[in-house]
Amino acid sequence: MHINGKIASLFILSTIFATAFAQRIDVYFSKSVDTVLCRELGVENLPDGWNVRLDSLLAAYIDSAQYSVDMCVYRWSDAMPFIIPAIRSALERGIKLRVIVDNRNTSYHIVDSLSELGVSYISGSYPMTSNKMHIKFFVIDGRDTDTTNDVAIISSSNITIDNILNDANNTVVAYWSALTQALTTQFEIYWGSSGDEPDIDESDFGDDFPDIIPHIITGDSITCELYFSPQRPQYEDSILNRISNCDYEVFFCINRFTRKYEYVDDTLQAIFYRGTNVKGVFGYRDNVYYDMLGANTDEDSIYNWNPTLEGYIFPDAISSGVIHSKYLIGDIHHQLSDPFVLTGSMNWSASGFDNNNECVFIIHSYEIAQKFFCEFATRYIEAGGSLAEISEIAHRRGKPITIFPNPTQKFIYTDRNLPIKIFDIRGRFLGQFFPPIDISNFPAGRYIIQPDSSQKTQSIILIK
Repeated sequence: MHINGKIASLFILSTIFATAFAQRIDVYFSKSVDTVLCRELGVENLPDGWNVRLDSLLAAYIDSAQYSVDMCVYRWSDAMPFIIPAIRSALERGIKLRVIVDNRNTSYHIVDSLSELGVSYISGSYPMTSNKMHIKFFVIDGRDTDTTNDVAIISSSNITIDNILNDANNTVVAYWSALTQALTTQFEIYWGSSGDEPDIDESDFGDDFPDIIPHIITGDSITCELYFSPQRPQYEDSILNRISNCDYEVFFCINRFTRKYEYVDDTLQAIFYRGTNVKGVFGYRDNVYYDMLGANTDEDSIYNWNPTLEGYIFPDAISSGVIHSKYLIGDIHHQLSDPFVLTGSMNWSASGFDNNNECVFIIHSYEIAQKFFCEFATRYIEAGGSLAEISEIAHRRGKPITIFPNPTQKFIYTDRNLPIKIFDIRGRFLGQFFPPIDISNFPAGRYIIQPDSSQKTQSIILIK
């Protein structure tokens, strides 16, 4: 375990005396981060830890709890050595514990251990009407009147051997009372009460759960967004609009990514076609991976991207496991363009948006985005990506070229006096042109516009 800039005793101390770190957000990763690579990229803010086990991290926070611990986790195996002893010690100190697990995917030994310890919990015996209770968040001291000791933990990781020891995951730790209160309120929607014991009649995991938490939380120097699936349409729009508003680059690591009309796949395609750089690493090669490569045949060929992301997306190269993280970084290299990180438990799929209980956490912060960029760059390079590609974007790329009007019937113009190349929608080269460009003789349809440069990173769809 590498805790950046801290030794173990100071790590525990910083947890206990969190008052000094109001609205501080720490970022941890379960796999290594290449710090030499980060320096080459000019990254100033390294993650707060890497090669960090979630179970060990959680045990430290449970050990530091002064009043309460709430745990909401999808999958929990019985082979993790740290958490049950920490829970036992917390109970002996009089700490109030509440646990929600999806025991359709949790070891019965864990459920038995919770029962034997006298921990109040919800498992699959409750009416979990969702497809999966797939959330992973934890709240320390969110139930007392002292807001200075609140800690919120949101992770992509389950408490399992594979997720903790083999897979690539991320965990965000926030010392932020407004966030802990929002998570506690959502927890109690599932719990069915604000008390120590759950209420089966009031417990609500369905798609019409009460929408009572704040979704935009603003601190002194940072803003975040918090959404829970099954998503309501307006919050789906909020998530997709956040991605759609990226002006320069989008980098992502994702465990599962499947087609869903007008969801993340179409949003990424739209911003790529208008010139935003898109690069990613996949845990599993689901259908969107092949869509982005333009590799589908027969009836699925209608989903092929053209131009494609060949050479810009890769399957992960983690020998012991897979990328289990679900994060997206927007406009990391442009501080004035609202850099952000989108993370949480949700895979980008119909189930993630519409059927599961999921948590989506968006952090608007250049510093936090840099910490995630360190891990992305490590995973991207080890998967076969080019350092020149991401460093070129970091240091040399300007604002994407703009064409207007679009759609148009006659002339198109650009915001810079640069030659552009025009291709038909099948990628056939039609010629190089200087603006203003008369397309009145072009047949109606869609055309691909690219700046005539060596970077080959921007493609815009023109509609006539």
